[in-house]
Amino acid sequence: MLNGNDTYLMLAILAFTVSIIFVILAISKSKKRSILTDEVTRKKLTLNEKSVEDVVAELSQAYEEINEKIEAGSDKHRKLLDLISSTNEQSKLIDVGLLPPVFKFDDSESLKEKIKECQLKQFDVIKTGRAVSAHSNWSWFGSSSDGNKMVEDYKRLLLKAFNSEFDSIRKKMRHNTFDGTLNKLHKLDEQLTKLGETTNVEISQVYFKLKANELNIWNIELKHKEELKQERKTQQTLLRQQAKQGAVGDSDELEDDIYYRKADLLKAQKRAKELHGASATDTQQKIERMQKEIKRLEDKFERSVSQAQLTRAGYIYVISNIGSFGEGVVKIGMTRRLEPMDRVKELGDASVPFRFDVHTLAFVEDAPKVEKMLHRKFDNHRVNKENKRKEFFKVLPNEVSKAMLEMGIESDWFFDVEAKEFRESLLMREALSERLSQASNASVEFPEAI
Repeated sequence: MLNGNDTYLMLAILAFTVSIIFVILAISKSKKRSILTDEVTRKKLTLNEKSVEDVVAELSQAYEEINEKIEAGSDKHRKLLDLISSTNEQSKLIDVGLLPPVFKFDDSESLKEKIKECQLKQFDVIKTGRAVSAHSNWSWFGSSSDGNKMVEDYKRLLLKAFNSEFDSIRKKMRHNTFDGTLNKLHKLDEQLTKLGETTNVEISQVYFKLKANELNIWNIELKHKEELKQERKTQQTLLRQQAKQGAVGDSDELEDDIYYRKADLLKAQKRAKELHGASATDTQQKIERMQKEIKRLEDKFERSVSQAQLTRAGYIYVISNIGSFGEGVVKIGMTRRLEPMDRVKELGDASVPFRFDVHTLAFVEDAPKVEKMLHRKFDNHRVNKENKRKEFFKVLPNEVSKAMLEMGIESDWFFDVEAKEFRESLLMREALSERLSQASNASVEFPEAI
């Protein structure tokens, strides 16, 4: 029970507290009122300096800029999410020892698709627990949970060891050693089964068959490449016979020679206009010699083209150069060189900053006809509309592949390009730019006096 003095004391404290609260609220309202007043004053000053239309225009522009940043950021955000998703999928495969396959640039697109499909099947078997078999209930010092954990660890280790050794065995396989390689895989299975005897753990037959099937897919590709080598020898024999019959040079090389000589002629003519006297006479004589040489080469080129109509076998090439022409531009041409890559290397020597990447080299019996049909099909996509000899087209390689399949021409295609020189140049420029940026941002303090 409270006496009278205590009651009066509590009421006094309560009254004091309430008064403090009212003071705080009054101060808060005063501050808010002051802030609002200042904001109103600022807005009035702004309106005095600028019209309402100007303020609205500025706000609209700021709004558009923010929207552009949001859109740009959203695009990057989507790309990052896609990258994270694909990386997560790869990490799941890596966790169970299924490393992403490393393809060479001369590996066919069909091989890549089959191997990826095969790995997805293997991962499904692993995910559902059917890749490794355990035939006993194991306990560890009387603990079944510890025993089960030990069995699971054995299964995981056995699977990783099998996948790792498989990659090593597969990489050593050649086109004529499939049976021996398959025997190595069986021996590996037997060795790992012995290692897992303690817990009765072994690679399942389902998973073993999937890996053997993958091995067979790689073997088919190796055999296909060997067959291509043998076919190339037959093709070269035919081209040699054609060359003997024709006894003319390669029209591709002649066309390039004419192009460069004409360029030199234009330079000489421009130079002649600037000279006088003896120097001008000498230059004019040089121009006449160049014109005669160009006429001789053009006659030779015409004979070569005419002869090409008789010797029609050759290679259709589809190449690209993203460093020089960007994405989605290909050159579709033909050559009767014994080694068609010599022509591709020649095209990427001096006239362009980077080498060309090859999408396909298809040997056909009537190369001029096939080339003409392809050029006609993609005529609306020509880069150079005026000069029909310039064989560059704004089309994707898979579009040309589809067109050639429709014409009954089958060949190996490579849609992924290495672009080695271009990508290395990009990396070097980025590294140099970053280094210069770091150097410019670094603050160097010098003493006032030495």
